[in-house]
Amino acid sequence: MKHPQPRTVGLVGGLLGLAAAGTAVGVAATRAASSRVRADKVGPVPGALPLPQVDITDQPAEVQRAEDPLGGRSRPADRTALVHTTDGVLLDVEEVGPVDAPLTVVFVHGYTLSMASWTFQRRDLGRELATGNGHRPRARLLFYDQRGHGGSGRGDSEHSTVDQLAEDLVAVLDARVPRGPVVLAGHSMGGMTVLQLAARRPDLFGGRVAGVALVSTSAGGLEDLDLGLPGVLTRLRAAVFPVAGFVMRHRPGFAEWVRRSAADVVSWATRALSFARDDVDPRLVDYVDAMIAGTPVEVIAEFYPAIVGLDAEAAIEPLAHIPVLVLTGDEDKLIPQGHSDRIVAELTAAGARDLTYRVVPHAGHLVLLEDPDAVTAALTDLVRRVTAR
Repeated sequence: MKHPQPRTVGLVGGLLGLAAAGTAVGVAATRAASSRVRADKVGPVPGALPLPQVDITDQPAEVQRAEDPLGGRSRPADRTALVHTTDGVLLDVEEVGPVDAPLTVVFVHGYTLSMASWTFQRRDLGRELATGNGHRPRARLLFYDQRGHGGSGRGDSEHSTVDQLAEDLVAVLDARVPRGPVVLAGHSMGGMTVLQLAARRPDLFGGRVAGVALVSTSAGGLEDLDLGLPGVLTRLRAAVFPVAGFVMRHRPGFAEWVRRSAADVVSWATRALSFARDDVDPRLVDYVDAMIAGTPVEVIAEFYPAIVGLDAEAAIEPLAHIPVLVLTGDEDKLIPQGHSDRIVAELTAAGARDLTYRVVPHAGHLVLLEDPDAVTAALTDLVRRVTAR
């Protein structure tokens, strides 16, 4: 079969395809806003292989975080580290709070995001849960960039799967949280990562993993996602995506040029698909735009099929035995509320007894940025439920 050449794509089709692909299932904070850990400033993990050379920016953290809507009020990391995955990729990790806290909350971000998408929760939960203030803190907070995103390295394209993301999460837990209970909080693709881990390693849930938060996510069935578009545009998207995906994988230079040319289209798509409210701070849209602009087009193309092809039904039973929070915005166009409804229904049918379902009114897919107080309050309540057991 003859593959399409870039010149046959057409500028309009390329713009639509790349703009849509860039916001397909989850968008968030800028790669430049994530604090990139320089390999030459972090000592090797004892017993690990020598650190490979990785492409990491030389910009200081203050410059990298310039897009953060909290600015100087953002919570700095208490510790940074690099975690080795099974295939040698280095994952960028940041921690807030003391290492001897009785509980660790691990935050897993979504498609085209970075750990900085949790900026509001990092600040507020850091103040609420991870700062001693003369008393023993309730939790340590751990954030990391998924492979190909933010400050983490990229692997081979065949490892751009949700199975691999789940394996990476195990590597983070083994390296940074070898002891003590853990709460996993996943947004969008991050929630899918947590669900896939439950499907692959049910033995971890109910013991090591003591609670789970699933924010704006799905257990599967995203192949028919319409992004809230009219039928004619949905059909156009279905026709353009395979071409756009091919171009992003095989002609990344051309794809990057198209994406830069489509900056206004991408910004419009970000605003329309990520947020629901008319009064969203423009800085948040800029924040998301910066991340889309910083995510390599190959990463976007490589992970998209894995996300839309996810089937994590086997995750439900392991989660039924621990405290679970399911949270979504009622106007999420990327992963509509019905996906959260389905997770809740299946957990209930499986006998879940400690389940909280929170639907945030007038909020879109990036509810963690659009209504951060609601998300922070729900996560605080989950931690309270876990520690009370």
